[in-house]
Amino acid sequence: MLLALFVCEVLIAVYGGGIVWLRSYGGDVLVMPLIYCLIRLFTDRLPRAMPALVFGIGLIAEITQYFHLSDLLGFPRGSLMSILLGTSASWWDVLSYAIGILPICLFTFLKRRRSS
Repeated sequence: MLLALFVCEVLIAVYGGGIVWLRSYGGDVLVMPLIYCLIRLFTDRLPRAMPALVFGIGLIAEITQYFHLSDLLGFPRGSLMSILLGTSASWWDVLSYAIGILPICLFTFLKRRRSS
């Protein structure tokens, strides 16, 4: 699943430029499950708190973008680090993260319900 999400993210970044909403918001929606899967590779701890943790990571990313951390660290625009950190904060991105968290919450709820 992690690999499939990563491939989708790369495809959106490379080929999604012509579809504005996909390039702008689709990647932000998918990055939440991507981060969730990445964390789950290393730990099964805190399964109930995991959606909040992942959403918190998204919020931290937006805060760093708001304060232009990429520019403060001297990364040139368009560089890999500048792209990874992002360059502009947006409430629409936060909404996209919230939408991306919904399937994680549903998955966590169903998994917890199945094991009880």
